[in-house]
Amino acid sequence: MKIIPVSLENAAEFVRYCRHYGGEHDESFLPADSFVPTDEHPAYLLIAEDDTLGAACLIRTRPYRDKEKARLMIFHSVEQSPDAYSALLAAIRPHTQGLKSIYGFLPKTKADARRCWEALSFTLERYVYLLVYRSREVAQAIVPEGYSLAPLERSDEAGIREFCDLWNRNYGHQPGFVGATPEYITATFDDESEHVPGGILLLRHGTQPVGTAYVFRDNEEKQAAEIGMLSVHPDYRGRGLGRLMLRNALAVAFHNDLHPVYLSVNAANESAVSLYLSEGFTEDTVMACYTWAL
Repeated sequence: MKIIPVSLENAAEFVRYCRHYGGEHDESFLPADSFVPTDEHPAYLLIAEDDTLGAACLIRTRPYRDKEKARLMIFHSVEQSPDAYSALLAAIRPHTQGLKSIYGFLPKTKADARRCWEALSFTLERYVYLLVYRSREVAQAIVPEGYSLAPLERSDEAGIREFCDLWNRNYGHQPGFVGATPEYITATFDDESEHVPGGILLLRHGTQPVGTAYVFRDNEEKQAAEIGMLSVHPDYRGRGLGRLMLRNALAVAFHNDLHPVYLSVNAANESAVSLYLSEGFTEDTVMACYTWAL
């Protein structure tokens, strides 16, 4: 076996491998057909003769680097052996300078892969539920008097900044949190693989930003949607505003003919899990989050 870096010449093979085996790992950020390796996305293949036996890629974009960590886009081998994973880990190790940790997800049921990760000193940090909404109907959501809820436009620089500041404040303390920046949110408007018209929602009480939600296209199921960055200001919790944001996010997905709708939530966030289940979401997958300290 040998490790080779992903280049323009073999990027298609890297994408093929990720698409084929992504379901055994984590499908959240699998590469698009246009994938090009960069300093922010260093990628490697594990090769034996003419066969591809594994792949590894880091996500080192600014929101992750600001938290002194990187996320594994993929870290997988069909060999399911410590030697194969050790070779892949050694390949991406030089790209972790200045970071404190890297982390990634595996389905809870993938015992062999989890043992390989644990043999390399990856430690279990938490469990995450991937929930799915399969109904094609959503309950009405009435915005209370004194509040306003509107989608943000690309030109609304102040609104986008408020959206990011509120999200970062609301959930900056949560395990696995990755912050949002105005540059990132603005760039999503140009990403046809992700952007959903009307999908960046900001709730205000008067002029005070109090709630956020972000609706985007699923990475694998292009006719499906995901809901992320769903949050309510701590001073405004317990007023039904989380339910309001959730229902409006679902309505945006359906308005854009996207179905089903997915979202992820830390298993320890019992109040959020309870809300989503009460609104009709069901459990799709339980993911184990592993961290490798540097």
